[in-house]
Amino acid sequence: MSEIAVALVHHPVLTRSGETGTTAITSIDVHDFARCCAFYDVAPVYLVHPADGMHALIHDMTDYYLNGAGGERNPGRQEVLEAIRCVKSLQEIPDLQEYKLWYTSATPPQGQTVEPSELPKIAGKHLIVLGTGWGLDSENMPNANGWLSPIEGVGKVRHLSVRAALAIYLDRLKKG
Repeated sequence: MSEIAVALVHHPVLTRSGETGTTAITSIDVHDFARCCAFYDVAPVYLVHPADGMHALIHDMTDYYLNGAGGERNPGRQEVLEAIRCVKSLQEIPDLQEYKLWYTSATPPQGQTVEPSELPKIAGKHLIVLGTGWGLDSENMPNANGWLSPIEGVGKVRHLSVRAALAIYLDRLKKG
């Protein structure tokens, strides 16, 4: 049986010019990632950002539901946000060495990719890693076990929002 977790990386990611950069965490990242993962029974949800200020923002945002009036009024939101974990880098994820890392990209490197539906068939713990900005800066991250197959569209844009991509990946994962 496989265990699945998700990480949303805000650093190191690529900038528009292809350099290493950092993006800001938004409230929509926190709430949408937590809700989507709860819908598919995936946890924990790691938010990766090096800045203490971003961690404080996440703490303030989630504390209202986890320990304050928001949780009393909306126990469902409280339960969903309990899965959020903040780390400064992927290397800070507890038991990272036990996870098989699966990176995502609208344009993965050349080579073989894995369909998300295959992950539950592979024993062990899996961490699906999504990036913000212009994608993961995989050269400055731990080595991955592989890349998940890109989500192919037929429209006029090259890639989806990271929240939409997460939902599609998790749906494909659970269809396996």
